[in-house]
Amino acid sequence: MQCPHCGAMTRPGAGFCAHCFSPLPREAATDLASAVAGPLAPGSFLYGGRYYVSRVLGWGGAGAAVLATDQQHSGRRVVIKELLSEATDPWHREQDLKQLRLESSLLARLDHPFLPKVLDHFVEGERYFLVHEYVEGEHAEKRLAQSSWPLSERDVLIYASELLDLLDYLENNVPSIFHGDIKPTNLVIGQQDGDIHLVNLIPPTAQRARNRLRQRPTILGTPGYAAPEQYQGQADHRSDLYALAATLHQLLTGRDPRQQPPFSYPPVRTLNPGVSPETERVLMQALQRDPSQRYQHAALMKREIDAVLLRHFGVPFSPPAPGLVAGQSTPLPLMGSAVTVTPSGWLSQPQTPPPASPVQAESQQQSLLPPPAQSVSSGAPGSQPLKSQPLLSRPLSLGSRRVPLLHLLVAIGLLVIILGATVLLALPHAVSQNGSTAATRPGASPSPPVAPSPPPLKNGLGGYTVVDPATGQKDYIGISDGRAAFDTNRPDGKLKQQAAQHLQSGDVGGAAALWQSALSVDENDAEALIYLEDQRVLSSGSPYITLIVATMLSGPDPAAVGAGRGDLQGAYLAQKEYNSSGKLGGGLQVRLLIANSGGNSLFATTVAQQIVQAAQADKTIVGVMGWPYSSRALNALPILAQAHLPMVSETASSDLLTGRSPYFFRVCPSDQQQGLIGADYSYQRLQARRVALFFDPADAYSQSLATAFSTRYSSDGGSIVVREQYTVGKPATLPALLQDALTHQPDLIYFAGFSADIAPLLSKLPTSGPFAHLQVMGGDGLYLLQGYPSNARAGFLRLHFTAFAYPDEWGYLGQPQPAFFAAYAQAFNASGQHSGYGYTRPFTDSILAYDATLALLEASRLLISGGKTTFTGQDLQRALAQLNGPRSIQGISGSIAFGSDGNPQNKAVVVLMVDNVGHIKLESIQGHFLK
Repeated sequence: MQCPHCGAMTRPGAGFCAHCFSPLPREAATDLASAVAGPLAPGSFLYGGRYYVSRVLGWGGAGAAVLATDQQHSGRRVVIKELLSEATDPWHREQDLKQLRLESSLLARLDHPFLPKVLDHFVEGERYFLVHEYVEGEHAEKRLAQSSWPLSERDVLIYASELLDLLDYLENNVPSIFHGDIKPTNLVIGQQDGDIHLVNLIPPTAQRARNRLRQRPTILGTPGYAAPEQYQGQADHRSDLYALAATLHQLLTGRDPRQQPPFSYPPVRTLNPGVSPETERVLMQALQRDPSQRYQHAALMKREIDAVLLRHFGVPFSPPAPGLVAGQSTPLPLMGSAVTVTPSGWLSQPQTPPPASPVQAESQQQSLLPPPAQSVSSGAPGSQPLKSQPLLSRPLSLGSRRVPLLHLLVAIGLLVIILGATVLLALPHAVSQNGSTAATRPGASPSPPVAPSPPPLKNGLGGYTVVDPATGQKDYIGISDGRAAFDTNRPDGKLKQQAAQHLQSGDVGGAAALWQSALSVDENDAEALIYLEDQRVLSSGSPYITLIVATMLSGPDPAAVGAGRGDLQGAYLAQKEYNSSGKLGGGLQVRLLIANSGGNSLFATTVAQQIVQAAQADKTIVGVMGWPYSSRALNALPILAQAHLPMVSETASSDLLTGRSPYFFRVCPSDQQQGLIGADYSYQRLQARRVALFFDPADAYSQSLATAFSTRYSSDGGSIVVREQYTVGKPATLPALLQDALTHQPDLIYFAGFSADIAPLLSKLPTSGPFAHLQVMGGDGLYLLQGYPSNARAGFLRLHFTAFAYPDEWGYLGQPQPAFFAAYAQAFNASGQHSGYGYTRPFTDSILAYDATLALLEASRLLISGGKTTFTGQDLQRALAQLNGPRSIQGISGSIAFGSDGNPQNKAVVVLMVDNVGHIKLESIQGHFLK
């Protein structure tokens, strides 16, 4: 037909002119069926008679699309698209076909419930075809045309949430993918499920052919919906967010952007006053002409959309995750190998997003959710209210495709992620990218903004390989009952892997023999001991409860792996003690499952999702002991809390966790408490009156510790003479900062940071002159058992720091040691051939992990003594909250009585110092130790 605006001839059924891009009148469209001939004509067969063409669906710039039936699969209906090549000579056409095969293979790997699955692709003659699922339903544009008024805000926001989940999935695919042509006619509202589905995702080679037919060299999209940068051939996932916002604008107002001046979108409420101001603001930000001023990730926009759904419509909505095709027992890979495709921009390698500009940071601070009811710093003097920060991790989904109950459960769980992520808008980097932790570890590497989805596994159990976006290295994470081995970078690693294979095949005896062999090689390996004890529990036929031990047993940071090993030791000792003596009562035993979140803090999000899957399949799972790092605990907590699974952390100390959730407890004091004790010790014991404070204001651990210390120290009468700001993980500036600090004549340095950072400062401390004996004080982050580098030894001898446990506490107080210490040596030095930490002397992590597991077991015993033979995580949470007053418990690290904020009340903190030969010594114990 002829365009009424420019007179150019256009393809049959086109919605706009390929030359002037003006919309074409609907009444001028010709009958598509009569326009298509040859193998795509209705009644014809394709691919050797496999596909029978029923009718023509459309004819776009990339070729025709037909509805067909697959004769090899019971006549299921499919959509077949012709993908055109722009090449005119045979050689280039053959190259295009090869490229289309590659690109179609990448599309076939995608699996998301709101994206029609690519089922097949084939060549017939010189024509290339793509086959994908057919979604029965109507286009959003048709739905809008049939309505007497724009669609309801509630429905539109639910569609938006579903689509943003999909765009987030595409963005975080490897390589990253964007659609490039989101508009109402490419959105199908499913007749069966009522969900929105994004159709017409085509390979870049076919996109270029479409653009050639339109006589445009760029990836244009559709005028009215395409972002400004697409007209210059520049597009990425942010362009999809613009097009989605333009589409949502139309669905909410009925205003067709194709009929209006380009890039012109009046505020939604001027056309539809019934729309909420929050929705209007979200769309206006997504429709910014400058891509850097829009939402930088789909997850950020989804968070705000979901917040509006909750606030105005009470819809805790989040769609199911990709990763499983219906009826398929193993997941399709979510991450492909890095592939270089055409320079079209449709596929791109993932990149770490640059830091937000001041404008972006300001816009991201406009949270739609109300602030939390209380400050995370418990209202202590000098505490800071929460501020906004970029979203740390995207909401993830669970479950398989189209499982309604699981869909609902996960939807509720993901709402809490959204709420938790909003509260995490605290500091510029509210959760330290270096893992601000309770104990001695800063973590390994910066966390990416998103985490992979856990694959569906039988009963939620199993290990799986992921790629750490921060390092590009493979990691092995998941939950294991012995059918996966995580701590394999040790002498018995291969034996445990062989045991896992035997257990997977059902050979329990063979697995047990291999675990025993592993222990003969590496006798302090608690992973093997836990798996053996679990099999004993299962074979006994006794009823049992299951606790998850969540920690880190892999990844590039040896300190994190060491903490994980200590965690398993402590948890195993508690399990063995309660099982051997029947201490729970009611004949119940204790089974432990090991959850490994590896080297990246965001993998805790992934594994927490998997824990929820496991708990839904196994009702004996009632609680979680972990995570030891605050960054992991903050990521996992919202997911576990929504599933009513209490978490008791051994060493996560960040003040951001204080009062965070009624489902969070910890046996270590908060940074607030250790900061106060460090201040008193500095002023009273070290007699310091002028302190130079070193801290990182962008790190949660460092900032909260520094705030608590400086506030208390000033109230004691001391003076903070200078505040030197450094960056955690980048200690190169510390020598220069030290020189500046010395000009202020301090008599003490307080270093609110980590052992990995302080060495350059210790190595540059003066050894003569007025500062020859300048002392250094800090928090538990400075506790490093293996000592500091040799060039920092002189400074190491001046070190003092607070910690949460120490093996010599009982002797220091003149008290007999609990049986825990003898049991520790018996379990991990059975041969009597070893000594020292890890064999006869427990790590701090082992002590605190035992205490955290003890709290879960004592709360369980409280329920059992009250007559409950079976109980839930919600029951256990209530029992944990009762462990105070006369029901407080005596832990190895001190008396534990939980307050209403989840913190242990007046829990003991030890002060350690380094003597003149380099040995760490116990200096004092502050707080309540004995029950």
